[in-house]
Amino acid sequence: MKILVISNLYPPYVLGGYEILCGQVVEYLKKRNHEVHILTSDHASHLSEGNIHRDLHLFQPFDQIAGYQRKDRIRAESYNSMITKRCIKEIKPEVIFIWSLLRLTPSAAREAENSRIPVVYTFNDENITSFLEHRFALSPKAFAHWFLDTFINPEITLKGLQFKNTTCISKVVKRNLLSKGVSIANSQVIYQGIPLEQFPPKSEASLHKPIKLLYAGQLHEYKGVHTLISALAILHSDKTVPPISLTIVGKGPPDYTKQLEEIVKKHQLNVEFKGLVPHEKMSSVYTDHDLFIFPSIWEEPFGLTHLEAMASGLPVISTANGGQGEFLLDGQNALTFLPGNEKTLADQIKRILQDPVLFTNLAKAGQATAISQFSFDRYIQELEALLAKAMQSRD
Repeated sequence: MKILVISNLYPPYVLGGYEILCGQVVEYLKKRNHEVHILTSDHASHLSEGNIHRDLHLFQPFDQIAGYQRKDRIRAESYNSMITKRCIKEIKPEVIFIWSLLRLTPSAAREAENSRIPVVYTFNDENITSFLEHRFALSPKAFAHWFLDTFINPEITLKGLQFKNTTCISKVVKRNLLSKGVSIANSQVIYQGIPLEQFPPKSEASLHKPIKLLYAGQLHEYKGVHTLISALAILHSDKTVPPISLTIVGKGPPDYTKQLEEIVKKHQLNVEFKGLVPHEKMSSVYTDHDLFIFPSIWEEPFGLTHLEAMASGLPVISTANGGQGEFLLDGQNALTFLPGNEKTLADQIKRILQDPVLFTNLAKAGQATAISQFSFDRYIQELEALLAKAMQSRD
């Protein structure tokens, strides 16, 4: 297949797992003899190279706090429509595969659908809802937004998009998108996979002294890292628990990071803020730790880092209210706790550290889950089938 992938960002310029996954999918598709072109934004680089075209405009840079910015959206919409139309005409793809449109506006998707070339969307989060038209309300501001979206600038909303062929990364994402008004009732849930060869299991050595816990993800309050640090403070005063260290991989707003650092200092905890680590180096980070903790409060779309840690042989303790709850089974391949509950998290950490059999069984079961159900080959095969189906159903 000749595929045009459209996404707001593309490696090496990434915000998180969404863009990393897009890059991985492209590389796997190319290995399977598909011709893949990428149309992405000029964020961080205006240089196009090979089949990567960095020409689209974001209506707002990612280093700025998001706002509605109607005028900026209108300008980006017009420009990106022109760029997308030109790109489709030059490349002549057989199918168009749309990833994240966050801060791009829906113009690229609209031009893709207008081209009559089959279009497939993948939704790995709920950010597409930022382009839903405002609903009618009687307050002056709300009414003005509704009127403008409905009669003046419908092109900056999702109005008119068909979403005929779509996939969601989890049942949670599909449910939430439907509840917010995105018309994807027929969307196929395709669970993400991981490149297992990049995450070989750690050797069965004894635990580190102190025992090394790991968190990897963005540092935002909704990620619940403060819950983890508070749990460590509880364990720090429990003399029946062996010494523990924590490595935090990732970054976020300075204010929240400072808040975390102050809690660490107050309780004199052994915590290292490692900052961002390139994804290609994460395998060695996993294998250098004993236990992976994920305390997210919000409903995560899925659980990329969970699977990477599980494949690497680390037991996982996590909240399970999001997409990760669709493969984490408490007491079987992981331990779970309720969001924001530092006492239960502390209890679960203590439980697994004081039960070597449970520790070993969860590590092995987690690894088996990752290997048997979440290989990247399986993921790519399902995406390929969806792309091929879209081509076959072309009007």
